[in-house]
Amino acid sequence: MRHRHGFTLIELLTTLTILTILFTVGLSAFTEAFMRHRVQTAVHLISTDLAMARNTAIMRRNQVVVCPGHALLGCRSDSDWSGGWIVFDDPDGNRQPDTQDDLIRVTSAPSGAPTPIRLASTRNFVRYQRDGRSAGTNLTINVCRGDTLGGQVVVNNLGRVRSGRPTSEQACPFQ
Repeated sequence: MRHRHGFTLIELLTTLTILTILFTVGLSAFTEAFMRHRVQTAVHLISTDLAMARNTAIMRRNQVVVCPGHALLGCRSDSDWSGGWIVFDDPDGNRQPDTQDDLIRVTSAPSGAPTPIRLASTRNFVRYQRDGRSAGTNLTINVCRGDTLGGQVVVNNLGRVRSGRPTSEQACPFQ
C-alpha cells in the first residue's frame, strides 16, 4: 500500500475557515491602529510646523503666519485645515504670502484611508510676532476621525504649542 502525501478537502476547508476568522479579527484591529496613527501624525505635523513658525519669527525678527491654505492660492478664509496649511513670512501684515520667497513651508494633511481625518480650528490663522508671542486669542486645532475627537493642538497667547488626546471618547466639536 502506497502512502499519499497531501491534504484532504476537509482539512483544507477547516484551515481556510480558521484563517478567515483570524484575518477578519486582525483586520479590524489593524484598521483602528492605523486610524490612531494617522491622528497622531496629523497632531505631530501641526505641532511641529507651529513650533517652527514661532522659532522662525524669533530668529528673523519678523511676523510669521500659519494658516490653512495652498502655496499658490494663499490662506483660506475658513478654519478648515483638512486640505493642508502654509507657513510664511508676513512683513507687511496682510496675512497672505506676497511672493513665493515668503513661503517657509507647505504641508498637506495626512490622507489615504476610508475614514477621513478632519482638522478645524477656532480661528483661521495664527500670527507669530517678532518676539514669538501669538497675536490674538488662543488657537485650538481639533483633529477628528469621523465624528470622534482624536486630538488637539493648542497655541496660547505666548505662542507656546501643546498637544493632547482626550482620555475618553468625545464627540468632534465641529460638524
